[in-house]
Amino acid sequence: MRGIYQGLIITTAIFPFLRLWWGPSFWDRVAGANGINVRVALVLALEGIAGGKAVLLDVALGYAFLGFLGAVLLARFGERGER
Repeated sequence: MRGIYQGLIITTAIFPFLRLWWGPSFWDRVAGANGINVRVALVLALEGIAGGKAVLLDVALGYAFLGFLGAVLLARFGERGER
């Protein structure tokens, strides 16, 4: 059953990936990368819960935190015009 949920989450990652790949602006690419990071964290958490592996929940939390930190840093530098 968890394979179905993981497949659905990965399927929803198509649009953020397209936004990351073909985004006309820097902000579209940041939003696409953030969307993909969220979905990767969701898949890690789902695997941790369904598989009974608590370490994957810690990995998912750390990955989500680093993805948020990366988005904030990219937004800060993008706002200043440094790329």
